[in-house]
Amino acid sequence: MSEFLTTLHAKINAVVQIVGLSEDESGAIFDILFVEPPTEEQQAQVDAIVADWPLEKAKLEKLAQVDADWKTTLQAGWTSPAGWKLGIDISDVTLLTGAFMLAKETQAMGLDVPVTITDMPGAAHNLNLAELTGLMLAYGQARAALSSADAARRRAINAATTPEELETL
Repeated sequence: MSEFLTTLHAKINAVVQIVGLSEDESGAIFDILFVEPPTEEQQAQVDAIVADWPLEKAKLEKLAQVDADWKTTLQAGWTSPAGWKLGIDISDVTLLTGAFMLAKETQAMGLDVPVTITDMPGAAHNLNLAELTGLMLAYGQARAALSSADAARRRAINAATTPEELETL
């Protein structure tokens, strides 16, 4: 059973227990095996789920592509104004934020200790707090823009009401 059919199976099974379902080459659902015959209300709910399935499946396919695109974006990282390539995954954001907080703490203690940032290729860069602040502002703005664009794509896909509308996204 494909990943998408598993999703459909779960939706129908939430209404009435089923053994399985199948689809033809075109993706049309042609057989649902119920554990016990559904009530009229359950059948109506299942019929509505099946009727909505082409759009829901198309959304799942589009969202899978957005997931793949996001992974590619994360793997590509971000290039700083100085030309360094920095990671933008959550762990990278956390490490950079931690380094920034430590730099602020050391300065508050009267210490002038440079912070070492290692870029994706492994080169180390020593920065003072002012330099690190500028880097963090640019980094944060870039990461927020990437996240915002990804979220906008996901919202548009989820808001689509027809397969044709999805085609334009």
